[in-house]
Amino acid sequence: MTILRFSFFILTGLVILYGGHYFLYRSFVGLFGIARPPLRNALFVLLFLLSTGFIIASAVAHTSHSLAARLFYIGTASWLALAINLILAVCLLRLLIGLAGVAKLDLQIPCLSLAVVILALIFSAYGFWNARFLQIKDMDVTIRNLPSSWKGKTIVQLSDVHLGHIYGRGFLQRLVSQVNALHPELILITGDLFDGMDGDLDALIAPLKGLRTARGVFFITGNHETYLGLDRALAVVRQTHIRILDNEAVNLEGLQIVGLSYPVRRTSGGAMGKLANATALITGLADFDKTKPSILMYHAPVNLDQARAAGINLQLSGHTHKGQIWPFGYFTRLIYGKYHYGLHAIGNFQIYTTNGVGSWGPPMRTSNTPEIPVFTLR
Repeated sequence: MTILRFSFFILTGLVILYGGHYFLYRSFVGLFGIARPPLRNALFVLLFLLSTGFIIASAVAHTSHSLAARLFYIGTASWLALAINLILAVCLLRLLIGLAGVAKLDLQIPCLSLAVVILALIFSAYGFWNARFLQIKDMDVTIRNLPSSWKGKTIVQLSDVHLGHIYGRGFLQRLVSQVNALHPELILITGDLFDGMDGDLDALIAPLKGLRTARGVFFITGNHETYLGLDRALAVVRQTHIRILDNEAVNLEGLQIVGLSYPVRRTSGGAMGKLANATALITGLADFDKTKPSILMYHAPVNLDQARAAGINLQLSGHTHKGQIWPFGYFTRLIYGKYHYGLHAIGNFQIYTTNGVGSWGPPMRTSNTPEIPVFTLR
């Protein structure tokens, strides 16, 4: 069944990728009145090469970390994001033309098409710019029976950094400087630190050694660490002072930090990272006390009822990117409900799902601004 699911996933992706580009081809030919065969053929070949280029670049990126490989991947991934916005622009154009036809208005379709395409380019430029600038999101979180030594202290969550060909050492150094300026008591990294591609990760991760906190930095794996290979990912993290929590609980002066690893290829979990029995897993951890206040680190915003039943007070998750590129936020909400982003409470249990630091695939954010959540404990 795993092979069938994987084959279906690949086939669906190819249909969407090539189908979307063919849709652009047919639309550009019609909207801009491209009648000459040489121009039409050139456009067809160009769009075919751009769509195929992303597949090739993704394959190359897994085996090479050279400058050429990075630029190739960045270029094709950026085009993919731009193509999404162009498809949306074409859909808007077709709607406007349809409405104009109903209203019997005479439109200059080539001029209108050019204007809408320019707007799509401007919107895309904003998305590329927006993805590089992090916002600090401050929140107060009340945890029942919190020890007095923790009251008023701050915890920083980092998630979905996606270090790799796009988010490199320079970006990570700036991130570390921003986090250190917050003087956090604790830093919790909730998965997808890496983008899932190999390369010179030893040098790439070096800036993380500069993170400074009073009580340490903790890390759990996300789905992209499983793509990279857990042995490889964990070996790189162990070069730093970051502590890996692999289905473990630690007690920090009365506050428990629980870290659950993301299941590898669903061998121990269900769809979307759901665990078969998270309650038993958490309560069975050595040194975990259900009666004491606790924070759970788990990459995906799932297992909420089970975490609550285990006595968890606050779950920190990421994974969704809140859609990253409009309108995909509607899909993440459809999958994860209201828990796809933000702070939510269920009785004494709370969950915060961050939209993350980096981006997956295209380096674009048109659906939201990446963030560093900062929690002040009350």
